[in-house]
Amino acid sequence: MPHPSSNQKDTESGLAGIMAGHTNICSLDETLRYRGYAVSDLVQCSFEEIAHLLLWGDLPTATQLEAFTGRIQHAAQSIPQTVVCCFQGLAETSPQTSIMDVLRTGVSLLGQLECDNGPKESPRAHDLSQERMKAEQLLGQVPALLATWIDCLRGESPSRWPNKPLAPALLEKLCHTKASNIATTVFNTTLILYAEHEFNASTFVARTVTSTGSDMHSGVTAAIGTLKGPLHGGANEKVLHQLMDIGVPENIEPWLARKLNDHEVVMGFGHRIYKTGDIRADLLGDACHRLIYSDSTYEKHQKLEKLAYKLEQLLFEKKELRPNLDWPAARVYHALGLPINLFTPLFVVARVSGWTSHIIEQMGNNRLIRPLAKYVGQAPRPYVSIEDR
Repeated sequence: MPHPSSNQKDTESGLAGIMAGHTNICSLDETLRYRGYAVSDLVQCSFEEIAHLLLWGDLPTATQLEAFTGRIQHAAQSIPQTVVCCFQGLAETSPQTSIMDVLRTGVSLLGQLECDNGPKESPRAHDLSQERMKAEQLLGQVPALLATWIDCLRGESPSRWPNKPLAPALLEKLCHTKASNIATTVFNTTLILYAEHEFNASTFVARTVTSTGSDMHSGVTAAIGTLKGPLHGGANEKVLHQLMDIGVPENIEPWLARKLNDHEVVMGFGHRIYKTGDIRADLLGDACHRLIYSDSTYEKHQKLEKLAYKLEQLLFEKKELRPNLDWPAARVYHALGLPINLFTPLFVVARVSGWTSHIIEQMGNNRLIRPLAKYVGQAPRPYVSIEDR
């Protein structure tokens, strides 16, 4: 009898172009939309409005937003002491550990302390409002975990989370100074644009974990581990390293020629889904330009911005490659004074909203995700006993 996978249509490498499920959360047709809203309109919102939209299905009223923001702030201000003590010990013994590993461990610890064992009833009968409350907690706890770790690395006791929306609060915590209005606005935009992106690798992993009947914290922990991989997360960090490597405008052409001749990827360009341009890159690119040319505070970053623009033009001229979101995000985070090793963890902070929304959607209409594989190994062969081998 043939293997069941032998009758299936052969797949492209990495499941490219394969439809793997249904979702009400995000669409990539024509333009990026969250729950039907074009992301080009949603960048006018606060990150909390977008998180509410993803989790609850609608943009909040003013009253709903105030309550939702308050719950997130309360969660950020309520990191268990057990987690703080763990981070303090880890900062003392392993200060060079990856921040992605720290966040992964922190979420796992929170799941243990929460005794999160997944839905207690069958998913179809489960009241998903409880899962949404867990998601709201994680929306506040994950950025607080990041800020707590930075405090621990500095040898400081974690300071209280500010009574502010997430974008200004986190920026203030990480930079140890009050951020300007434009800095907060542009940082908020990065969180919105990183919040959700359909069945990307980490989201699909989170849904797969959830499909087994596992819990939300396990799904988010697995997603963080997936985003740690350099083929999914980390591109924004490499973008800045590239620009630093080029250094000055006269190095752009020889640098790019070497890259293209060696068939190396230029980080921050191209996308498996977007072949004619990434709307997120356009939106954040404009925001980045406004930030860097807003006042003299960012004057020192203008040379890097001009360098980036020239490379962008040259790469389109030679290969017709357009930027993706990571291209402007790296420059924004650098201009805001954030260290490179925080770039991907900030991706986590934003994407928790998307991950948890997909986890809840999977719980609400669950079926075990179990694809088939096409066998390409040895043909059938007879067994030979160990005495005759």
